[in-house]
Amino acid sequence: MNIVQKTLFVCSIFTGITSCNFNKSVSKDFITGISTQGNGLSAEQIFVTVNNEKVSDNEFYYGQNIYINFENMDGFVVENNTYHPQMEVTLVSKAGDTIMYEPNLLSQNTGFDVSLKTLTGNMILARPIYSGEDYLLKYVITDKNGAGTFSSSLKFDIVPDPAIKIAKKGLDFKEGYLLSLTKNAVINDGKVDFEEVILMDFQDVSGYTMVNGLVELGLKIRVTDANDTVILNMEDVFGEQYTSEAEIKRGVGAQLKLNKGELKNPINFQVTIWDKNSDARLDAETELIVE
Repeated sequence: MNIVQKTLFVCSIFTGITSCNFNKSVSKDFITGISTQGNGLSAEQIFVTVNNEKVSDNEFYYGQNIYINFENMDGFVVENNTYHPQMEVTLVSKAGDTIMYEPNLLSQNTGFDVSLKTLTGNMILARPIYSGEDYLLKYVITDKNGAGTFSSSLKFDIVPDPAIKIAKKGLDFKEGYLLSLTKNAVINDGKVDFEEVILMDFQDVSGYTMVNGLVELGLKIRVTDANDTVILNMEDVFGEQYTSEAEIKRGVGAQLKLNKGELKNPINFQVTIWDKNSDARLDAETELIVE
């Protein structure tokens, strides 16, 4: 059985900031829910972007890459036209568990030029994050050479990708999504390239019947284009294979690579997983646009 392990949790930081200005502020954006508090450091505007576009709510799809933008920050001690910001980031679940903590994303940086005024943090909302749950994302920005601080918090929800249609009968899973193994990124818009390796993946599958401590699943893949031309039809990828429950928990997936040729969009990608020791199964399908 081809089991693929993925860890997609990412958090990174980019440049920005200037000058000396001491002030205190408290604010909340009632559209996105972002709340901020500044003491010595300030930001003209804080907003969230996805795919370089501002968003006006706090509900995101599993796998999206969100950016928190701290625009035109001010108040840092400047020496030789450089400043030294520090950024702490914490992600907390609704239950109060710390999912991720990084004390200083900028620990390797030797200073920023004063002409760069915007600080940006980004996070990919994937493992160990899961859809159907609420999270709190907190940033604390401080000045290595001064006493100024600026903090922000954003509560957000993660929802499954609605483009993947699921029908379950006995089999269930914790997370299902499309992943580009080529780009190591979750696919949210259904757009893929020729020769790109795609995985429809289901994490932590449950509901099967074990026999002698082993699991026996079937996996069918059927791919057609808009003209009903059959591109791929595999009745049972797994064949006579048995596997352990631990492997199944790590993920059951169907891989697809579309070679260059005459295809009419959209492409229909269907996957069926069934338990060979019971009548439990799940069916999933989605549409892809090959560019």
